[in-house]
Amino acid sequence: MLTDLVVLVTGAGRGIGRAIALEMAREGASLAVLDLQPDRAHETAALCGARARAFPLDITDYAAFAAVVDAVIAWRGQIDVIVNNAGIFTSGTILEDRLDDWRRTMRVNLEALYMGTKLVVPHMVARRFGRIINIASIAGCVSRGNVGSYNASKGAVIAYTKSLAVELGQYGIQANAIAPGFVRTAMMMSDGVDLTAEPEFQDWYIGRSKIPLRRAGVPEDIAGAAVFLASAYCRYMTGAVLVVDGGLTSTF
Repeated sequence: MLTDLVVLVTGAGRGIGRAIALEMAREGASLAVLDLQPDRAHETAALCGARARAFPLDITDYAAFAAVVDAVIAWRGQIDVIVNNAGIFTSGTILEDRLDDWRRTMRVNLEALYMGTKLVVPHMVARRFGRIINIASIAGCVSRGNVGSYNASKGAVIAYTKSLAVELGQYGIQANAIAPGFVRTAMMMSDGVDLTAEPEFQDWYIGRSKIPLRRAGVPEDIAGAAVFLASAYCRYMTGAVLVVDGGLTSTF
């Protein structure tokens, strides 16, 4: 489904990012694997095969990000798809959180997404083709009330995706977002414990069917949606938010 496409994925060293990179590689894409941790980036690239390369970097470093984009263009000659997946999670009420946490959340979850998109869009405009896939969250639409910076960053990702869709449609560039629900990744770990396996989660979300499909998501659930958004099957969709949450937000 993705043969001849060149895809750049941020935060591809593990979790959702790795699953997206692997699935897109299986569908024939060439992968630029970006991650803060060099060993994770190289491991994902190796798993993706000969059409993948690792590019370790801090995505909040604009000059480093620009150098990586230049290197990908030198390697493959084009960037057809960017998956802005990298993100961090901080918690705390307005009474508890710190300004430094707020600023770092915005730098990683929103500003770096802006920078990566800004760097690749000129190459997409030149070819009159491109797919921008932003990984948001259902937290951009609903809230538990103690994750304000994360909620705000993901809500902004959704709004910015819609803005990009309006701006770039004239160039044949589509911009869409995916809003995952609870997915079993490192972000759902606390002190080495998988929160989706905890009795409270199992009782409320599974036992009482707050998630109608009665399970937490896995990274591969999000990867399938990303492949669709990058593929030729997604011809007339832009500015959309695909909610991949097992039906959770339908029960609120």
